Amino acid sequence: SSGINAEYGAAQFASSEGSSITRLALQFSTSDPRIPCTLVGCETSQQLLDNLRVINEGLTQEETILISTVRERFFSERSHSWEGIGEEKFWSKVKTEMEKATSVYWKMQNATS
Repeated sequence: SSGINAEYGAAQFASSEGSSITRLALQFSTSDPRIPCTLVGCETSQQLLDNLRVINEGLTQEETILISTVRERFFSERSHSWEGIGEEKFWSKVKTEMEKATSVYWKMQNATS
């Protein structure tokens, strides 16, 4: 699986196992020492409480095992770093995205003027 299909499949699988991809991802990212910072967005106060519960209480033993299953089944073939891709390609992508964001910003500014 690749791209959005892998993410969708992982979310569906986690749900079918009685968990959620949000819980698994939050626990994975906050417990992995290679990830120095985890940013979390919440639309509701209930989501905030659920996220805090995962951070403070952790996952069930079944969910901890489920993280490994999800990684192996849906993400094992994907690279999760820029290593080998090249710094030039990375900065080119950053520049492109910044140009898009700047263009949208100025269009919004002009529309409200």
